[in-house]
Amino acid sequence: MIIFPVVVSAQNKGDSLKRILAHTQNDSIRYLTCSGLYDVYEETNRDSALYYAGQELAVSSRNQKKLCEVLSLNHKGYQLAGLGRYGESLQCLLKAFDLAENKQTSENDSWFYTHGFFSGKRRRYLLAYTHHIFAVLMWQTQNTEQEVLHFKEARIIAKEVGSAIRQQMADMNLGRSYAVAGQLDSALFFESEAEQLVPKSGFKKYLGQIYNILGGIYYSKGEENKSAEYYYKGIEAAQEYNNRNSLSSNYFSLTKRSLTLKQKDSALKYALKMLQVHQTLGNVSGAAVNKGTIYQNIYLSYKMNGQMDSAYKYSQLALNTIDSLNRIRVKNLADFQNINLNEQLRLQNVEKEKVIYQNKVRTYAFVAGLSVFLLIALILYRNNRQKQKTNTVLKTTLADLKSTQSQLVQSEKMASLGELTAGIAHEIQNPLNFVNNFSEVSMELADEMQKELDLGNKEEAMVIAADIKQNLTKIVHHGKRADAIVKGMLQHSRSSSGQKEMTDINALADEYLRLSYHGLRAKDKSFNAEMKTNWDSSLLNIEVVSQDVGRVILNLFTNAFYSVNEKSKRSGKEYSPMVSVTTKQVGNKAEIRIKDNGNGIPQNVLNKIYQPFFTTKPTGEGTGLGLSLSYDIITKGHSGELNVETKEGEFAEFIITLPTSQPK
Repeated sequence: MIIFPVVVSAQNKGDSLKRILAHTQNDSIRYLTCSGLYDVYEETNRDSALYYAGQELAVSSRNQKKLCEVLSLNHKGYQLAGLGRYGESLQCLLKAFDLAENKQTSENDSWFYTHGFFSGKRRRYLLAYTHHIFAVLMWQTQNTEQEVLHFKEARIIAKEVGSAIRQQMADMNLGRSYAVAGQLDSALFFESEAEQLVPKSGFKKYLGQIYNILGGIYYSKGEENKSAEYYYKGIEAAQEYNNRNSLSSNYFSLTKRSLTLKQKDSALKYALKMLQVHQTLGNVSGAAVNKGTIYQNIYLSYKMNGQMDSAYKYSQLALNTIDSLNRIRVKNLADFQNINLNEQLRLQNVEKEKVIYQNKVRTYAFVAGLSVFLLIALILYRNNRQKQKTNTVLKTTLADLKSTQSQLVQSEKMASLGELTAGIAHEIQNPLNFVNNFSEVSMELADEMQKELDLGNKEEAMVIAADIKQNLTKIVHHGKRADAIVKGMLQHSRSSSGQKEMTDINALADEYLRLSYHGLRAKDKSFNAEMKTNWDSSLLNIEVVSQDVGRVILNLFTNAFYSVNEKSKRSGKEYSPMVSVTTKQVGNKAEIRIKDNGNGIPQNVLNKIYQPFFTTKPTGEGTGLGLSLSYDIITKGHSGELNVETKEGEFAEFIITLPTSQPK
């Protein structure tokens, strides 16, 4: 970046500059104010920084201030590279090179002279700056050779014009480049020099980044404690000098270190802090640390901590984000390659026009063209290798995700089984009572029949035998009822076979209504609610997976009773809890309506209720998977619909619609 005085104090710089910008029509003041605002947002919010860079460029172009235009083009190119828009960044930097390398550009063709800005050396200074930003673009596009070459050129010019800031920034980035290449001694030399230049330059904005790179170098050397010290110093410096990009990098490094050392609490802490900082930077897609890698580290941290619900959430986010960013990156690299190729071809044509009759130059042009294609092939090859590595990571993550998802689904099924248990106990008690009572009566009748037979009263004995038979018939009936309840419970707890069978929806809904009600009554003896049923006798039996549809109906009844119970606790005696169920044949579809007069669903969360893990219940009282699984069972498993009508504070009504004939 470029440092020059501005007409406001350091405190509340952004707000002060915005007020100045809003009230001035003077272009020189507008330019310097926009440059100051760019400096404020340069490493804190890329979208805002890009906006003010564009404002700078518009003012300088309108006034034909060429050196100011060079600076503004560099500002814009830097932010575009950080946002992953490589082609646009390259266009800005090529234009900046044209202006900065043109010796006819006047030293006084700017607004800098009023501040003594490198008098007599402004163009060379800006050329060093352009080489630096171009090297950043080469780093973003993984062109290591050009990256190092341009950082070194920026360093040479910086020493020539006596700019400690530009030399410090070149050293900082060269240290990183050599560290990535595994040349740790060279990396340590340049990074240490950058650290030593900070007191001389007085430019501390990137001190946190210097410490981060030094920490990485020492970590690669195996000096883990020393690397951690530099990461912590990097966090302090980044916070003190308001460089959120550097802060995010240090949190990222500490997260990776903690994951490697199995420090699960530290890994999760730094991963979440990294996400918090990164979200303030704007729409960053070109950075080395992007949301995809952040979500992946949070997923690994939650997984290490055994928090599988959160791990599942962030693994899904990582999958979606990495896929989206890869698509954006491939497109942006393609744009970059096209612009780079067009620029190379343009330069070749210019050269050919100058030496059209010289065969030697034609040969050079051919070699240059071939080099461009080889460079493109190399970039594409490297991108393909990177994509293959990413695919391997995604496959591993997907396998973990599927395993976690299966565990969560089974947990939700067992939770619903728990809701059934108390209701089943109540339901099974009734037929057992009948069996016991009729058995006792039958034993007494058998004794009476024996007495009548002993007395020779055969006719009376036959009457008693008929009564015994009637009792035995009732015992068999209630025994079968108990057997059906037990089988239903076992079926509910088993994994679904997916086999569809003709099912009486009225009977299924009636059974789960009573089981759900008695389940809640077993937990809270004080709870009572009116249950209304309106069964359509003409409703056809339909082909469904009764186990799955039963689980959906149970979940909706459980939610309804929970809602009226919660409202009853707050409303007092004047409130009468009521849950109703209505079935109806509507054309070639069966409709099941489950309604309660509870609290209803707030409009601001209505569009979220089918999302996995979303729940309005207090922590520990719900997994947030019930409605999500129910929605999938009805819509995906049975080609039906699950809709809701509600009014907050008055009622909620869920409507299940199932086809009575399955589509071919």
